[in-house]
Amino acid sequence: MMASLVAKNDVFVNRILEIVPGALTWLLLLSPVWLGLLYPPVVVYIITFMTVYWFYLAFKHEIGIAIGYSRYKRELGMDWNQKCKELDFAMLPDPTTLPTALADIRHFVLVPVVNESHEILKQSIASIIEQAFPTKQVLLIYTIEEKCAQQVKQHLDDLLKDKIDLFDDVLFFVHPAGIPGEAVGVGGANRTWGAGHAVEQLKNAGKDKDVKNYIFSSLDADHVIHPQYLARLTHIYLTSNKRYNRFYTTAVHLFNNNHWQVPAMMRIEADSVTLGGLSDWVMGRPATKDTLAAYSCALQTLIDANYWDVKVGIDDSVFYWRAFFARDGDFVGTAHYIPYSADAVEGATYIRSYTSLYRQLLRWGWGAITIPMSIKGFMVNGKVPFFKKLAWTLKHFERFVLLINVVFLITFGFSLVTLVNPYVKQTIFAYSLPNVMSAVMTITLIFLIPATIYRARIAAPVPKHWPFWRKLLAFLEGPMVILNLLTFSFFPFVEAQTRMMLGVKMKDLYYTPKVRK
Repeated sequence: MMASLVAKNDVFVNRILEIVPGALTWLLLLSPVWLGLLYPPVVVYIITFMTVYWFYLAFKHEIGIAIGYSRYKRELGMDWNQKCKELDFAMLPDPTTLPTALADIRHFVLVPVVNESHEILKQSIASIIEQAFPTKQVLLIYTIEEKCAQQVKQHLDDLLKDKIDLFDDVLFFVHPAGIPGEAVGVGGANRTWGAGHAVEQLKNAGKDKDVKNYIFSSLDADHVIHPQYLARLTHIYLTSNKRYNRFYTTAVHLFNNNHWQVPAMMRIEADSVTLGGLSDWVMGRPATKDTLAAYSCALQTLIDANYWDVKVGIDDSVFYWRAFFARDGDFVGTAHYIPYSADAVEGATYIRSYTSLYRQLLRWGWGAITIPMSIKGFMVNGKVPFFKKLAWTLKHFERFVLLINVVFLITFGFSLVTLVNPYVKQTIFAYSLPNVMSAVMTITLIFLIPATIYRARIAAPVPKHWPFWRKLLAFLEGPMVILNLLTFSFFPFVEAQTRMMLGVKMKDLYYTPKVRK
């Protein structure tokens, strides 16, 4: 009944759901103004809740970082290829999806390329060649955007000309520009083109019969994977139950490729992704985690999900939802702690770095498109358990409304309500609030100290040639995270949701250029 109703009113339902995130964000952001005039006590309760909530998040974040770092160090000290060899296939779970033997496993590694330089591609390829897991069991696929295909293909030919025999095979596909129905600049369209053609080539060679031997991985062209990355992925894949109902990812997303070359705010944003992701995989619920940047799954799962959405500007998290509904909600993330390293945002000039960061985060903010996409799917797919739908709906609200606005409301909420209603200052319920907020925020800032220490342990070392004062400033960058939360982690996301609310589509998505100085 619900499915047919949604189908008949698809455009209307989709439009309403697109309005919801932006409407909730603006309703919450302006609550000190409209509630300050209508009923000020509620504003005080909201700000108090936000303050306590922020303290809780900061405390949980620190615990997660500490546990995650311990797991990271432990997994780095293991020989995962040897552990794969020690596995008894007769004892492994879910035999119907189990690869036939360790020697039969093939890693289907997909790398989309736009206009990355020779140097960037060189580092990425070198990291794949240096894997502890045999590269002879790696099918490496490059899918290249047409506009720079000639130059990029020349780079790849130069780098791989005497190394192709190291792999099971290396495939190249050029994604044509201007395909009807595809949004411009969408990574999912390029990935779908390359993956689809590679699978077709496997079928033509008769290898599709062995599809359960293939583990798919999506990497970006700047990703430098740790030597144990594929071996660890192989081990966690083989030892997991219900392999076709999982995606696999690292909890440690590093940005060491150019960490100390970029302006401070770029480092702060990159470190927030690193430490936030590490903590969240430890303290969060795997059932409400989606895919990000580098991720893997059974190749059969990729095929069943019908690859990526070529019309939507977000490819990573959108893939999760396609697989989620292909598996009727039985799709969950499984993390390991062997890292990869990507490029932090960097522009040709100082100003362009900041411009590029804002535009990238605006594209990330457009990830709110997964809210209408997923909720409409919940309405249509009756096989997804109710409590899973509820958990994800609450997660959406927390992620796209609360987390974006919490620091703004704590910082400016009380000032705004007293600005529109000066009498609030004279009320008993608001008298002690500024002191309580100040105390909680001070304690929260103290939490930045251990986070800064862990950042120094995980990130690339500070350049030795830097003078002492510059090294000291680098260590003291931690408090700048508050500035980042009020600027780059706030405005681009509010803008993206506002655009979606007003029906302004982001059709020409910004591709973040990779710049090495």
